[in-house]
Amino acid sequence: MFTKKHFKLTKIAAQVSAVAVAALFGTQAYAAGAVSVTSSWTGSDNSLDGGSTAITATGIGNQNGYTDNPALNNSAWGHAGTWFVFENTLGGSDVSVSVNGAAGFVPGVTVWATDGAFDGGTTGFGGEVPSGTVFSGTPHVFNATGAQGDAGTLWMQDGQGGNVLETLGYAVSNPAINVASAAWGESVLAGAHDVSVSNTFESGVTGITSASSATLDFDNLAAGWYAVYVGGTDSLSAGGGYDLVVSAVPEAETWAMLLAGLGLIGWRLRSQSREVESGMIPAA
Repeated sequence: MFTKKHFKLTKIAAQVSAVAVAALFGTQAYAAGAVSVTSSWTGSDNSLDGGSTAITATGIGNQNGYTDNPALNNSAWGHAGTWFVFENTLGGSDVSVSVNGAAGFVPGVTVWATDGAFDGGTTGFGGEVPSGTVFSGTPHVFNATGAQGDAGTLWMQDGQGGNVLETLGYAVSNPAINVASAAWGESVLAGAHDVSVSNTFESGVTGITSASSATLDFDNLAAGWYAVYVGGTDSLSAGGGYDLVVSAVPEAETWAMLLAGLGLIGWRLRSQSREVESGMIPAA
């Protein structure tokens, strides 16, 4: 038998359940895991540190997961490319991120700074809708080249649907790509581009591209976690396998010290050789 008290408690419980359901299915609900992050690092090592100044991974790319897909109005296809994460513990080192593909793969690559390992973002966060596409909703169609906070990035942005802090740079190896405004209004251009809005995570981004490779170089990359997305940029290509290489590049001062050390060793060896030839071997 239900009393007025039971009825009131039941009503409150129903209201709480309704709020929970709305939060679960609403466009503002944070859920993470919208895209899967690969674990295909060689030796399961995805950390730049004193023991591993170069780490590698492998992947297989399709023709147009990054751009050049008319059905997505040339924006990126979050489920067609591959997501990687790595940690840099060598704070202040110059770091290079390179994608080297088979002849049929024409890569595009973006690197983001993240708050911890990338969590995969939230599907459809914010209810954003792209323009000029057959498909809708993030991350099926997402902005891989814009700054965080731009249209098509809320699903992955820190404090919104994900934990991405800043877009640092991108590179497109297909020289024919010259998109002024893709599905989210973002530009997608051939070559390597610095799109960072601060110097919080690096002091400069440069790079180089060729037919089947794309490289981004980061000056003084800060210690922390980074996400990498790799996909194809040419609908007419066949796609294919590729290697991702993340490596720390010694600073100019380090090279100078190394060369000085080698010079000192060489001088010492030459001195010892002359001493042996002249019979003047110093006592131990």
